[in-house]
Amino acid sequence: MSKSLHAESGTWLSQARPLLQLLGAVTLVFLLAFGADALLQRDIGFFLAGIMEQDAFYTSIVRQQDVFAQQILGLLTLLSLLGIAISYAVTLIFFSLLYLGRLRSAPVTQLKAAKLLKTTFLSLRGIATVTFIFLVVTAIYELLLRIIGNLPPFFLLASLVIAVMYIFILAKLLFDYTKELRAWMEDREQKAGKDTL
Repeated sequence: MSKSLHAESGTWLSQARPLLQLLGAVTLVFLLAFGADALLQRDIGFFLAGIMEQDAFYTSIVRQQDVFAQQILGLLTLLSLLGIAISYAVTLIFFSLLYLGRLRSAPVTQLKAAKLLKTTFLSLRGIATVTFIFLVVTAIYELLLRIIGNLPPFFLLASLVIAVMYIFILAKLLFDYTKELRAWMEDREQKAGKDTL
């Protein structure tokens, strides 16, 4: 009896290990995306604060534009972070249901950890690279602001464009990552089906 229970637990662990590895990799990627997004949006917030500081001597219309831009940036930050959190939860549920559903229908082959690590590493590198580029671009605009002064509404629009572009590119990177993982799992299933024939 104990041997059968031990065998069943060992079988369950061997079947659950690939799913845990997959969910761990997904968690790592989305965690980096969340932190990178928060970092860049905070940096853009500092940039916008510098613009508002220089606009203190402009007309009330310009200052109203600054406040409106600050509200838009706050809304963009909230939506982007909330979108990442929701996408993370949906991705976890999707891959869990996908894996467990295929596990019931047929034995799922072990996912190659090397391939998973490579796919995850490429995604992490892409997120880090894009974030670094946008941080550099923001720093250049901040430097120009200090050198030539504010030119309403040029720097104001630049800060919002940077924020929107980064959100879209980050969303595209996360979508591509999940798409690659799904295609990889389907490819493994097809290979397993051919092996059983």
